[in-house]
Amino acid sequence: MHWYKKAKRQCDGWICIRLKNADKKKIVNWGKNNINDDIIFDKEGFGRELDSHVTVMYGVCNNDVEPIEKIAKQYKNIKIKLGKVGFFKGNDEYDVVIIKVISDDLHRLHKDIKKEIDVEETYPDYKPHCCIAYVKKGEANNFAGNDFIENTELTFDTIFFEDNNNKKTEIKL
Repeated sequence: MHWYKKAKRQCDGWICIRLKNADKKKIVNWGKNNINDDIIFDKEGFGRELDSHVTVMYGVCNNDVEPIEKIAKQYKNIKIKLGKVGFFKGNDEYDVVIIKVISDDLHRLHKDIKKEIDVEETYPDYKPHCCIAYVKKGEANNFAGNDFIENTELTFDTIFFEDNNNKKTEIKL
């Protein structure tokens, strides 16, 4: 979550889907086997992502879970398809190695949350992805295009909300 720009208000809450153990293990192991430790941007809170997830919304201002549960009840499940490895340019010090995620469901859920809940988005375009690692500036491009998990289709029946006080809530769809 750290490469997101900080919200101006206390809006650090976020909503995500968490990958199941087998898929998480495959992604984490790929990162460990392909991204050498010497290029990892290893400062507090950065480094390798060990809790593979896809953020639905970052910048939730309210700690109330009820409006999120109300939106979640409109969904039976969330379907995603994993794409190729890509990257985001983080800042002057690091880039972020990611897996691209294709999902109409995630875009619709993101839009519904944005419409119904007080959020402060820090990026204008929603680009669903699964973070693998933060790496030193200029290193991420070396991994772009790798297709080790491309076309993997996953279905989720749960989302997770972490509020501004770091309280975590599992929400069934």
